[in-house]
Amino acid sequence: MKAIYYLSMIILLFVLSSCGKKTTNESSGDNNTTGKIETVEYKSEKMHCSGCEETISGELKKIDGIKEVKADSKLKSVKVTFDDGKTDKDAIAKAIIAAGYDAELKTPVDDNTSDNKNEEKKN
Repeated sequence: MKAIYYLSMIILLFVLSSCGKKTTNESSGDNNTTGKIETVEYKSEKMHCSGCEETISGELKKIDGIKEVKADSKLKSVKVTFDDGKTDKDAIAKAIIAAGYDAELKTPVDDNTSDNKNEEKKN
């Protein structure tokens, strides 16, 4: 009976000592940053469904330095946050193209132009 008591106490201590410790890596394992974190957006007119979104996201997440990918088939855009010390805009565009889609880097002028078109439609 004492053996069971001692065994259960050892197990309890083991469980309590590991409580609150991270057992899995919740991020992509890319916590160390070597450069500046940037966010860019690409137009991808060939993207038309959630399968396309998943394909592009999956390909981009394979690249070291990619922090976040948001592909939106309705807006036909891919927003990517990345560490510019590990990858660059050209590598991201090449990965999108290699996945079978087009990739045109959006500029702030592109965003303003679409906003102006929306304003014109309202008037």
